[in-house]
Amino acid sequence: MKAMYKQIRFRSIVLAAMLLTFQSFSVAQIDQVKAYLEKQIQGGKLSGTVLVAKDGNPLITVSAGMANKRFKAPNQADTKFNLGSLNKSFTSVAILQLVEAGKIGIDDPVGKYLDLFPKEIAGKVTIRQLLNMSNGWGDYWQNRYYLEHKDQLRTVSDYMAFIKDIPLDFEPGSKTQHSNIGFEVAGAIIEKVSGMDYFDYVREKIFKPAGMKNSDSYNRDEPVENLATGYTNHHRLDSVREGWLWENTYILAPRGTPAGGGYSTAEDMLKYDHAIRSYKILGEPFVNFMSNGYRGNIGDPFVRRLGKGAGGAFGVSTFIARDWNTGYTIVVLTNIDHPGGAEIGEEIVKILGLE
Repeated sequence: MKAMYKQIRFRSIVLAAMLLTFQSFSVAQIDQVKAYLEKQIQGGKLSGTVLVAKDGNPLITVSAGMANKRFKAPNQADTKFNLGSLNKSFTSVAILQLVEAGKIGIDDPVGKYLDLFPKEIAGKVTIRQLLNMSNGWGDYWQNRYYLEHKDQLRTVSDYMAFIKDIPLDFEPGSKTQHSNIGFEVAGAIIEKVSGMDYFDYVREKIFKPAGMKNSDSYNRDEPVENLATGYTNHHRLDSVREGWLWENTYILAPRGTPAGGGYSTAEDMLKYDHAIRSYKILGEPFVNFMSNGYRGNIGDPFVRRLGKGAGGAFGVSTFIARDWNTGYTIVVLTNIDHPGGAEIGEEIVKILGLE
């Protein structure tokens, strides 16, 4: 009995030592992340909020730089930042919620729900291809109608008014390319099938159940508290290209869309991450399907790994990483040019040894 007690005690000591070593190693990594962020702040390379959490518990929350330079308002933990393309994740979840409810099929053609497109598009492009960007469309930044009417575009139907006439760049399914058009079309399908305005749907079906009280696609001309102004070096009058001196207010469209441009806080994005991990807003088979890059079949097993996303525009650079194995979540929201925020996020991933 005494020998057995010694053996159990020895094993307990070894286990405690292993846990202590792991904990110390984790603390060392977190300290290294903090030191790295301080260096970025001192070098003037961080304007925004960085959050690092483990198992949903924040370990680091750091804010730096100015949310609005004219009013000398600093970025803070509750500052709302333009998400850029991170907003696409909300559209993906909304589509998959409708698939989960049996209201659409993942491989249905878009023409089954929208009567806007010619037959060669309506019958070929599928819902899955909208999400994985193999639909044949690209972006619309140089589209003449968009450039002439940009400041008037505020609804999904405003975008569909010109997207319906944009031809495909390649045969659907033959390759992938970045496609904001595909996500605008996905937004139109969400409206058609749900009978709700896209922004209302996301607010009611994603933000509310996730507890995201400081997230939305705000109109440029509505007063919103704690909203960061974006600052860019990409201005036609800027020859120096440094210091992020120019506001992006009238460079971007006046409201976010299903393809990007909604606003959120670092804390809300952590809540969103928890809602995904806990299958609160989407069932496990559909979360796995999304995490698998919309490949294979819904219900296929998911190899738990690191997932990353980024968003960028003039005065916008954001990043999120979700590691399914370690429980780490990294959120970087900035109001400066891309890829500033994404580069910070990628470096944190390396410091934590997540890839």
